[in-house]
Order: sequence, then C-alpha cells, then structure tokens
Amino acid sequence: MKCIGKLLLVFYVSAALAQAQTPRHAPDTPTFPRTPLAPQIARPQSQSLRTLALPAPKTAATVTPAACPEPTASLCGFIPVPLDREHPNGAQIQIYFELYPHTGGGTAESAILVNFGGPAVATTIGERDFAQFLFAPNLDVHDLLLIDNRGSGLSTAIDCEELQHGTAGFAKSEVDCTAQLGVAASRYATGDIAEDMEAVRVALGYDLVDYYGASYGGADATAYAARYGDHLRSAVLDAPLSTPGMNELLRLHFRTHADPRMVRLDCVRSPLCSADQSDPNDTLAGLIKSIQQHPVEGDSHDASGNPVHVRIDEDAVLNFVITYPTGSFVSTGEILASAKALKNGDPAPLLRLDAEGFFTLVGDSGDPTVFSAGDFYANTCMDAIEPWDWSQPISQRMEQYDDAVAELPSDYYAPFSKSAPTGILFSDVGRQCFWWQRPTAPSPIVPPHTTFPHTPTLVLDGDMDNRVPYEETNEVAELFPNSTAVIVEEAGHETVGWTQCARNLVAQFIENLQPGDTSCANTPETVWPAVGRFPFLVADARPAEVDSSGTNQIGLAERKTVSVAVATAFDALQRSLIGSGSGVGLRGGSFQTVFEGATFFSTTTLTNCSFSTDLIVNGTLNWGYDNSIVADLTVSGPGTAGGSLHITGFWENPGPVGNFSVTGSLGGKQFAVLVPEA
Repeated sequence: MKCIGKLLLVFYVSAALAQAQTPRHAPDTPTFPRTPLAPQIARPQSQSLRTLALPAPKTAATVTPAACPEPTASLCGFIPVPLDREHPNGAQIQIYFELYPHTGGGTAESAILVNFGGPAVATTIGERDFAQFLFAPNLDVHDLLLIDNRGSGLSTAIDCEELQHGTAGFAKSEVDCTAQLGVAASRYATGDIAEDMEAVRVALGYDLVDYYGASYGGADATAYAARYGDHLRSAVLDAPLSTPGMNELLRLHFRTHADPRMVRLDCVRSPLCSADQSDPNDTLAGLIKSIQQHPVEGDSHDASGNPVHVRIDEDAVLNFVITYPTGSFVSTGEILASAKALKNGDPAPLLRLDAEGFFTLVGDSGDPTVFSAGDFYANTCMDAIEPWDWSQPISQRMEQYDDAVAELPSDYYAPFSKSAPTGILFSDVGRQCFWWQRPTAPSPIVPPHTTFPHTPTLVLDGDMDNRVPYEETNEVAELFPNSTAVIVEEAGHETVGWTQCARNLVAQFIENLQPGDTSCANTPETVWPAVGRFPFLVADARPAEVDSSGTNQIGLAERKTVSVAVATAFDALQRSLIGSGSGVGLRGGSFQTVFEGATFFSTTTLTNCSFSTDLIVNGTLNWGYDNSIVADLTVSGPGTAGGSLHITGFWENPGPVGNFSVTGSLGGKQFAVLVPEA
C-alpha cells in the first residue's frame, strides 16, 4: 500500500492518545504526515555494544506458548503472575507478550520493551505495527518485546459491562465495576505492572531491556526503573506522565497552562494566522471571559455533516475545542479566528468547533481487549494522588475535593476559572475516581526512598503538547541522573507520532546510548495550518498576494475571492480528515472525499460549498501521496464576478511554509496570485 506510513501512524495514535482524557467518546485524534521515512541513524564504528550480548531468549517453563498474529514474531504466549503479590500463592493473572527477534546474527544486545501509553490500551493489538516501524533501524541487534499490561489487551482484560459499553450511568457503572473486582480493585496500579514486566523479562531470559515508554507508558517505564534499574540498558520517555507523587490538582494546573501556549505557537508559526492575530493570548483570554459571562447556543454540524445542537460555555471550550484538538490541531488553529468572528456577531465557526469536538463521559468503548474502560480507572485511580482520604465515603471525598479546589488561588488555572478544569470531564482521574474503591494500598509508581539508576535516558516532549506538557516531563527527567530532555517544536502529544526528527532521535539513542545532534528539534518540521479569519463576506477576507512571475489583471476585491475560494477547499479537506469524508461547508453546500485513489491520496469534491456567505465554490481538490496539491475550482455568487481557479502547491508538507500558486480567470480577467499554504 502506497500510504502505509500514514495508516500506521493514524492507527497507533488512535489507540495510544487516550492518556489524560476520558476514555469514551473522545474526539478524533491527530493525523500526521502520511508517508514517514524510516529513521536513518549512524552506526557506531566500534563493536563495543556487542559485549552486552545475551543468551538467546528461550521458552521458560513458566511460558504458555500461543499462536503469533504475525509471521515476524518468534514467540508469543502467556506468563502467569500473582494477581496480588502480597498473596503469591493466590489467584493468578495471565500476562500476554509478543517477541519479534533481531534480524542480525548472534544473540540480541537487549529487548526493546515498548509501551505507547493509554492506559488500558492493548499494546500488542494497537501498537505492534507502529512499534516495528519505529524501531526498524534497531532490530538488527535488538529484539522487540510487546507486553499487554495486566487488565488490558490479552492480559486478562477487565470487562465491566456497564462501564465498558455505557449501559448505565457513570457513577453506578464505576461502583459496580469495583464491586465486580472486589479486593483486586487496587491491584492494577503501575507498580504491579512493573513487577509483571520483570516477570516476563526473567521468563524470557533477557539480562537487559531498553524501555520505551510514552505518555502513561512513561509512568510504566519510571516504575520499572525505580525497581529494576540494573536491568535497564536505556530508557526513552516520550511525553511521560507526571512525576510520581504529583497531586492531581497540580497536574491539571500544568495542563491548563499549556493550552494557551499550544494555541499561540500554532498561530505564530502560521503566516495566515499570525498576520491576523497580533496577540493570541489576549484573544483566547477574551473568548473565555466572554463565554463565561454569555454562553452561546445554536445549531451546527459535526465534521461528518451531522446536525448538532450545542451550547458553548467555558466547560465546552476547554474540553471540546482546546484540550482535545481535532485532527492536526484543526480546532487549535481555528479557535482564535472563531473568537474574533464571535466578537463580530458570527458564532458559526465556534459552534462548529464545539460540534466537532463534543464527547460524552458515558459511551460504548467497544471491545475491552482493545481498550478496557475498567482498567483505565483501575490503573489511573490507584496511581493518582488525590486530595481526599480514600477511607472516607464518596460524599466526604467530594467535599474534600471541593475544599481543596476552594483553597487554590483564583488564577491557578488562568485563563480559565477553577470550575471547568476541576469538572468531571477535564479532571479525568480526579472527579472521575470518586466512585472507585481502594480495598488495599496499591503498589506505587515509585516506592519510598527510591534511588534512580544512572541509566542513559532520553526524555522527549512537544512544545505543543497540552496533555502532558513539558513542565511535567522536565520534572520526570530530573528523576534520572543521566537524562537528556529534548523539546520538539510543533509536535503534539507523543513526539514520534508527529516528526521524523523525534523518530530518528529515539532510534539513534537506543543505538548509541547518547542523544547525539538534537538540533532538528529546534525547527518546526511541519507547520500545521491555522486560520487567520472567518470572513462573513468576501469583502472581509485578506486578499491574495500578486505573483510577480505571472500576469495579474484582477484587483483587490477578486484577490479576496481567491483567498476565500482556497480556504473553502481546504476547509473541506480538513473536515474530511477528522470526519467520515462527507460533510457540509461552513456556510452551506457539501463535500465528499475519497481516500486512497490510484493517483492521489485523497480527492475532495465540493458541491456549492461556502466559506463566506456570498461565495459558492464547486470543483475538486487532489492531495497527493507526496503532499502535493492540484485543485480546479469554479466560483460564483454575489461576492465575485465568477470564474475558475487552478491551485498548485503542497499541504502539511515538511519544511518552511510556502505558497499556493493560484491562476485562472475571474470576470474575464486573467490572474496569477499567491496564498500561504498554512
């Protein structure tokens, strides 16, 4: 398949980015550059690493073999471990693993142990393809080991029917799930997971592992390092979850403070947005203040064209628009322009963002072996440092939580109030844990008085990550005495899903046990498109620039027509990527996108689409496998004399932002103009 790189990335992120959000109807996950190249790393001239050669992994007596899902795996199976290690002779739980052997001769230098986070997402089912892609440069001398955490995947996934499928209210579902688990409700914490990883390592005969942990998988890697550092050859932590011992209210503080930064950076790097938004922070703060005082209600459509009635208040702006951005930062790149449109009496762009990002706390999470809602809470609620006493009844926990929030400074979550960030949607392991139970003390991420090993450690984060922002990950890095922290520009949550630079750094670090040249992280690899304004009329638009290399006969008014026509086409393409491919234009009309064609990755057909109220656009936009754009559009309506446009350029392409070249005829006049690609 021509686009296997993109498909792997999208599939991986759909599974792995559940960290730090409610595990139900979360909005669409980011899409990334569609054909990433395999990482290129420099092999060391010395063979000194070979001195770490291990005995060949063998099937130990404790392994129950199972059929492997892919021929590249050499061994798959189950290893029994105690459900409760305080009672090792009691109930057992089966931990599932898949082993992909190195391709070179001799014995492996280590096993690369991978966890992309979640939690409660199956490591094997959801991540095996991307893991093999990501670590392909290392698999000549390293094995790849994938293990499903206890309670997820094939490691005896927790299946609480009400919580899993949304067949009852959330509180009742959580209460019933803990009752179903009984004393085991506190036996799925990350400390127990670390013990399970060690049991698999011992059973397979490895002396050393390289632990790659991303998002909540970073907590898994931290827990393992705290206990078994002697067996850790290296650690790579990509947006690792908060420092052990960090209380939940502080974690929310870091997250809300990262939201304005994400919005600002996305805008200032975009020529279209930066030209219209002189002070992104002020615009965002103004929107939040306005919505706090005057919520907006109205009808809109989601990205698939389904009609939705929405109400936009502070809670909706935080959860549905900013915190969980749709697509490649689509909502992030549009919120500022939507705010200015609302200020001018036009709520349509903001209503649409709300409709596209809306999700509910209760819903159907599908197959528990792919994602286990019960395990999400069994893991996160036991790891969290809550502002309440677990021994107290639920009503008392609620009071203690509210009291703790009341004691916080009024600007603790600025530019938001204290209400929305500590609400039940955003406070995913705060308020959502009220109804869980802690029958016994869980195994902590880091035991008391831990001394971390001098293991070579690479800690990555994106400067646009608002789920586990770098204020958190820098603190994680400080736990490891031999760590290097790298912030990757224009990358979101889990950097390897966003840039080739990050993928190269990971592969190179595992190869050489040192970060090497990290300068690629200092320049945005891809600038994600952001909108400067939503013109209600063509006359409100920013005009296209004259292309000095061509012939231009149109004036200012028709150059604005070109800008709006281009925006109309790419608005449809973005909605296709976060929806079903069929949808409606911002002001009317429809579009249909077909993916994976013989010539183009996608072809979007616009039928009477409108981005402004007085311009109608028809035609097709083709997005190539090389990110190239070829579009032919016709325009009509009161805002133009009418005519045709031919667009060429690149979209979401690595490298500096260029311009679309737009030629054609409007009102019988020839033109050649330029419009920024982002």
